[in-house]
Amino acid sequence: MTNENKLPVIIISAVCGDIGCSAVRALREATDKIIGCDMKPYSPVEEQLDSFFEVPGAADKENYMKAIKEIMTREEASYFLPISEPEIQLTDEKRDELESWGLKLLLNNRTIIGNFLDKLKTVQYLSAIGLKAPKTALLSEYVGNFTFPLIVKPRSGYGSKRLWKAEDDDDLNYLRRKDNGLLIVQEYLGKDSQEYTTGVFSDGQNISSISFRRRLGFGGLSAEAVLTDIPSIHEVAEKVAQSVNLKGCINIQGRLVGDTFIPFEINPRLSSTLLIRKRFGFDDAVWWLNLLSGKPYHYRKAYRTGKVVRCVSECYFEMVRSGDDDQ
Repeated sequence: MTNENKLPVIIISAVCGDIGCSAVRALREATDKIIGCDMKPYSPVEEQLDSFFEVPGAADKENYMKAIKEIMTREEASYFLPISEPEIQLTDEKRDELESWGLKLLLNNRTIIGNFLDKLKTVQYLSAIGLKAPKTALLSEYVGNFTFPLIVKPRSGYGSKRLWKAEDDDDLNYLRRKDNGLLIVQEYLGKDSQEYTTGVFSDGQNISSISFRRRLGFGGLSAEAVLTDIPSIHEVAEKVAQSVNLKGCINIQGRLVGDTFIPFEINPRLSSTLLIRKRFGFDDAVWWLNLLSGKPYHYRKAYRTGKVVRCVSECYFEMVRSGDDDQ
């Protein structure tokens, strides 16, 4: 294989978590080598990795950066895909340094990261570009200016970690005692049965999106997802992508209230439905990698309908049968 046609060598972080594992599976055939890293020791996709390294958490900035540089040099990697939000934030902060090493980053631009890693700023941004968004405030500043039920959650973080539904003042007062100044309160939109997740990809000129109506399950992941084609959702996706000059992928979470799609979160990264989208022909992780390699992407809707049900499975490590160590 010539250098021109050689497949990329990529470092993927957080490969012990669900999104990192999905990224490995999604990119396996599009890469020459996948180097996984995580602050934990065991990855469910270990057999699909060419190498694996334990690294410090992103909060330890100096040692994290040192570890990534050592991995890049040792494995001759040219691409880096940060998965977790703390890693995305650090990579954004250090992007000039990382790129000076010769790494190409699967990382959105600073407008996207600066606004969409923060759920309060996300809502403010959506309103600023003329999209309907849920009423939202810092919990510490909430004085009953929108009514119950309410959603309380951190300004940053993903999944359903530390997410509560407050039905009355008793619930809210309990949550106020948990507030570290970073909790927000948000009006509860519509019905649980009308929640949608939308993957959006753009190369800076063309914009593609795919949407699923979803039901949340274990760990806040989409337990069931039904392919949908609702024009108002795609219109919102296109408006957001254009406004932020998207070159890569984002994921929009929202609810349909009547005929209006109201987004309440935007993930500036790959999401947990990555492999689901790939199965339906929306291969945004591969497209993003190809975009950095100067290759075009093409998306043609492959399915009119479809449903996926996600289940939980197990992985086993370091199992030794009784008596084997005596022989």
